[in-house]
Amino acid sequence: MITGCGKAEGIGCATARLLAASGIAVVVADIEARGAASDNEPIRNTEWQGLDSLVNEIQSKGGKAIAVRGDISSEEDTEQMVRAAMHQFGRVDILVNNAGAPHGLDRGDIEGVPVSAWDRVMEINARGAFLLCRAVIPSMRARKWGRIVNVSSVAGLMGFPYRGAYSASKAAVIGFTRSLAIDVAAEGITVNAICPGSILTARALSTAKRNNTSTVDDVLKARALTIPMKRHGNADEVAAAIAFFASPSSSYVTGQTLAVDGGGLPPG
Repeated sequence: MITGCGKAEGIGCATARLLAASGIAVVVADIEARGAASDNEPIRNTEWQGLDSLVNEIQSKGGKAIAVRGDISSEEDTEQMVRAAMHQFGRVDILVNNAGAPHGLDRGDIEGVPVSAWDRVMEINARGAFLLCRAVIPSMRARKWGRIVNVSSVAGLMGFPYRGAYSASKAAVIGFTRSLAIDVAAEGITVNAICPGSILTARALSTAKRNNTSTVDDVLKARALTIPMKRHGNADEVAAAIAFFASPSSSYVTGQTLAVDGGGLPPG
């Protein structure tokens, strides 16, 4: 099961495609068919139908996939999503908690951040990871095997301006990952976290559009100069890291946090 798969250029989609190509049956999830939109997000490809397009693409290549929709901050929705996966495939071996709160009023000076904006970011990013992990753990424990990959952010490792709610939520994901990893380590279940840096997704473009004095391309080029690799990452590169943690090859790796950031840069 992979959450946050509604956007064609997103990490969730890239991960679903990669895992499906390796023969894994995937359950792709999001709150809306094409994902929740962030402020300033560019106009989307009108031909992209979100989860349905992704499922059709995977199935056309011989893979197995179904789509489920739900709010990961809702206990009822997360349990329903997992039940759907269990009904279709009989078990959940891998969980990728990729869905993230769309940014909006949470980005700004603390005096202007509404409590509701803080709460929503924490509900989706931190509570959502907790609820889905809690829902899939019984299936994994029954088989004595499981892989959980929580997508955090480099903002959870260090501070960045005007990202208080986001940074707090992503730091919570890292702490939760480390703790849960210890709790389930003896049962054949690993839990690890990925911390993307600046990745060229809709979120990164939305962030770049907040700059009113420069074009999106100019903002992205300027930010790329601060990355040791001198470029932004792409969703496929993050998906490759997730795939490692989801594979049997990572069987002795748990409770770890891996930054996929080209050497270091504020998150997109």
